[in-house]
This record gives sequence, structure tokens and C-alpha cells, in this order.
Amino acid sequence: MSIITLTAKAITRVVDCRALSPQALQAKSVAEIGAIKLAKNLSAAEVFDISVDDTGDALQVVFKNTSANHAYIGFGMTLGQVIVEHDAGDFLGAQMQQGVLICKGNAGARAGDRMRRGMLLIEGDAGDYCASDMMAGTLGVLGATGAYLGYGMKRGTLLLAKAPAAQATWIDCGLHQLPFLNILYKSFKLLDSRFAGISSLRVQRWMGDMGGLGKAEILVIQ
Repeated sequence: MSIITLTAKAITRVVDCRALSPQALQAKSVAEIGAIKLAKNLSAAEVFDISVDDTGDALQVVFKNTSANHAYIGFGMTLGQVIVEHDAGDFLGAQMQQGVLICKGNAGARAGDRMRRGMLLIEGDAGDYCASDMMAGTLGVLGATGAYLGYGMKRGTLLLAKAPAAQATWIDCGLHQLPFLNILYKSFKLLDSRFAGISSLRVQRWMGDMGGLGKAEILVIQ
């Protein structure tokens, strides 16, 4: 596996990291990655220390020492795996189309916004509007979730370890034993994540967002 490690330097401003998706970094050297512009007068080399271990075909991008100032990590990713070892800012995994994104800390607002496919796993808390306008895929949160959870969510699965606040446009469908979760949990066991320890098939199921298609689900692990 080829591993690109981006270790954040101390910053006091919000940085848009959408240009650092796996598909954008694929096959690039340290110098080429460092030259990528994150803003008009800000390069990736000014925000991150960069290392590349090019030893295989599969690609993993690892973000270290990040904070809530690092927004749009994993935006629009179409391949590979992204690991965020600390916190992430707003729009984590927004518009994901494929791949796996694991955040070991907390995420800001609108994590998984307009997500189309793939898997986004947040081991800490998620901010407001988590899974907003999500179209498909799996989004998991082990910590607390903020306001307007699943706002405008169309399809897909939102898997939670903690019960969320009541949502006016979501329908409580009661407790269920869902054997299909065994398949999902098997995929978790292949990952370096706390999600690998989940085993309960008993969940509280909610359907929504009834303000839209109403074909998405929130599953709260019991």
C-alpha cells in the first residue's frame, strides 16, 4: 500500500483541504504535493509536512495533528482510504463517491454532506447537519451528534452508537434485529478503527427524511 502522510503545522486560520483527495495525490511526489494550492497564496507545503511511502498500488492518505481548522478533508474522494488521526473541520467526507474515510477524533458540521457512496466512520462526535442531503453510502458515528441530523437525507445508512435528539421529519420504526448488519460489521473488521469492535445486531430504526424521499435510515445500536 502506498501511504501519503500529511502532518499539520500550527495554523490559526481555516484551511480548505479539498485539493488533497486521494485521487488528486495519486502518483505524486513530495514536491508535487507540496506545490498544490489550498488557497490563493497558500500551498500544501506551508500547511503540512509531507512524506510519501510508495510501496504498493492501494493508496492511503493519513492526516496527522489536524484540528477543526482543517475543512473539506476527503471531499469528493473517488478511491483509496483516508485516515484522520485527530479532529477534522466542517464538510468531512462531503460529496464522497467511493472509498473509506476514518476520523479518529471529532468532526465539524455537515460531515458526509451530499455523500453519494463509500464509507465514512467518525469515532468521536459529529457537528450539526451530519449526513445533510446524503444520497447513499454508510456513515457511522460513535460519539454524539449535533442538531439537524440527516437533514434532507435521501438514501443511505446512518449508524449511531448514541441516541440522537428527536428529529421532526424522521419516523421511529421501533427495535429491530437486523442480520444484514453482520455483513457491514465484517467490513469494519478489516479496518484499523474502533468500529471493528461493534457486534450488536439489535438497533432502533428510524426512517426519513420525510421532508424528502424518506428512503434513508438511522440505526441506533442497542
